[in-house]
Amino acid sequence: MASSTQVFDREQIYDVIGLGFGPSNLAIAGAMVENTSSAEHIPLDKVLFIEKHDEFKWHPGMLLPGASMQIRQVSLLAAIFLKDLATLRSPQSPITFVSYLHSQNRLIDFINRGSTIPSRKEYSDYLSWAARYVQDKGIGIAYGEEVVALADADEGIVEVHSRNLTTGLHVIRRTKNLIISPGGSPRMPDSMEGLKSNSRIVHSSAYLWSIAPLVKMLVASKSALEPLRIAVLGSGQSAAEVLLDLHSRLSALPTTGRHELDMIVRQGSLKPSDDSPFANEVFNPASTGAMFGLPDASARRAVRAEYKGTNYGVVSPSTLESLYELIYDQKLEDDIARRTNSMRDTSAPYVTIRPNTNVVSAQINVVPGSPTEGPQSTAELISITYQHNLSRQVSEKAYDAVICATGYERQTWLRLLTASNIGKHFGVETIAPAGVRLAAESEKVQDEELELPELTFDSTNTTTDGASTPSTASVPSTPPTSPGTSSSLLMQEKSSTSSKLYISRNYRLIPVSKEGPLGGSAFKPRIYVQGCEEETHGLSDTLLSVLGVRAGEVVADLYQPENNA
Repeated sequence: MASSTQVFDREQIYDVIGLGFGPSNLAIAGAMVENTSSAEHIPLDKVLFIEKHDEFKWHPGMLLPGASMQIRQVSLLAAIFLKDLATLRSPQSPITFVSYLHSQNRLIDFINRGSTIPSRKEYSDYLSWAARYVQDKGIGIAYGEEVVALADADEGIVEVHSRNLTTGLHVIRRTKNLIISPGGSPRMPDSMEGLKSNSRIVHSSAYLWSIAPLVKMLVASKSALEPLRIAVLGSGQSAAEVLLDLHSRLSALPTTGRHELDMIVRQGSLKPSDDSPFANEVFNPASTGAMFGLPDASARRAVRAEYKGTNYGVVSPSTLESLYELIYDQKLEDDIARRTNSMRDTSAPYVTIRPNTNVVSAQINVVPGSPTEGPQSTAELISITYQHNLSRQVSEKAYDAVICATGYERQTWLRLLTASNIGKHFGVETIAPAGVRLAAESEKVQDEELELPELTFDSTNTTTDGASTPSTASVPSTPPTSPGTSSSLLMQEKSSTSSKLYISRNYRLIPVSKEGPLGGSAFKPRIYVQGCEEETHGLSDTLLSVLGVRAGEVVADLYQPENNA
């Protein structure tokens, strides 16, 4: 919501404004800094990134002790740290991970540690270091602002409206080009959507800073030393790591009974991530071009389905081993206690994995005889109704808290575009975000040759786990999208609820209107999108694997002379 106080800088016109300043746009900034010597370079004082966080942050809610990087998409013979902001594009770049280690006098120590996989804490610090570097070189960053609207201001200019989250000040800036890197917005299960404001329900993206006060509140709401029951929803890396962390935390929490941890999994079992060398070639930069060049959406969809096990709803083998060992040990303890007729050890929480289980509904219940004042009453329990996918048996259980490690949605940027007068240039002005899907540039040519394009496509670009980079963008959240189709104003008249949004190999959105000279588009600003076009550019798009190479491609395209394409 905009403040009544506005700041409109009519004099300053930026060459580039980037929405969000997470890893994707940070890589863009780095590529721009490296290209200042080229004849076509954009002056760095004409570049600005708008970021809703008050400082650079990456995975802040999942920087758990001992957690290693979740990017498993590398050959077993390669090193994860080489897939950083720049190395694959330019090993001589000053913002490589090796440059960071050298600047911190830790390069030898990193080599000596015997592992090439950095912790999330170290990688997060590397990204923060790089963010400070590009800012010191002249890149502008407006922290603490959320972009609330876009507008076509004519004359080749886009207006970007943002709100300062501290002062409420409404700021309007103008730019010739736009780079949108929205990251991911936390995805809550439909059954939890109406309850997500309750402090007992936490998404894994906010786990680290939420869990300590949550446990404190739960303990205060109980009778003395009464055990806690917590559910974890999800089957991927984040869900497994949260479960292990909760086990450690609750083990140190005294109780007269035994704390319970339930992991609710829709699939039949937890699956290991496929990080084999041949499978991981799907994340090579060359695979992006191959994916984009496939003849149609169905072929790209088939590739994504085949390689889903490399990233979505899977757990690293080492984490699986730790979790299985924990469950095996508790079975051993139970068997010993039963055979010797001795007391079971109740100091450690009891972990139960519930496979083939789908959450049907959830509601807040008030414990009888307890105080009920206030919206976050200390007398609340979360009652979950779930159904076994195979037996169809329905059961119910009450929990003190629920952690949703249910992934992210990556279509929030569509809300800005479809709600603005810019949308008309791309054929989506009157289309709800849920009716828009990205389509490769080749489909535009095919659709222009056909009276009616394909009308069905199933891709929400969501994950079932938090393995992808969480949102650091300044774009407000929007419901998940389920793309439809349409390629022109004619098609909008025939189908007002679906549309295709065309994108080039170099991540630039392609206008569909032909109002300019010689039939070219009258809309001159270039709008680029990063990190949300998995359906056209492949599985690596939402990950860190191609950050550096992609940034180079976007910047090279941005520096190309204006044309009517």
